[in-house]
Amino acid sequence: MKLDKPAAIARRNQALARPVLTSDNCLFAILDPKRNLWWFDIPMRLLVKGQPDWVNLLLHSPESDELEHLKVPINYLRAHQEQLEVRNAGKRRSTISLALSADRDSLLRDTRPGGEQLDFRTFVQD
Repeated sequence: MKLDKPAAIARRNQALARPVLTSDNCLFAILDPKRNLWWFDIPMRLLVKGQPDWVNLLLHSPESDELEHLKVPINYLRAHQEQLEVRNAGKRRSTISLALSADRDSLLRDTRPGGEQLDFRTFVQD
């Protein structure tokens, strides 16, 4: 089943006791079946003080129609910034580039070459 970001947010909000997800506090990725991973570019501007405390990552697997929700604390990204791949560092549109693996032995681990294999499994929401 094909799912887009608004539909994924609506679907996840239905499962939550209190619907809090919006297009402003979520990033969405569809599983890349060739590489077996989800790609995210998290804007560095989210790491600035005064922004929300969390970034919500929605990961869709079209074949199984599964939708995973990761609630990642901004403090975690800030603290591990040196261990993550940062694109266009110091520029206006710099981003943290994540490639989260869907492989069973490295599930939800960042596999970017410039990163250090950080594990994001602890942020999975039920």
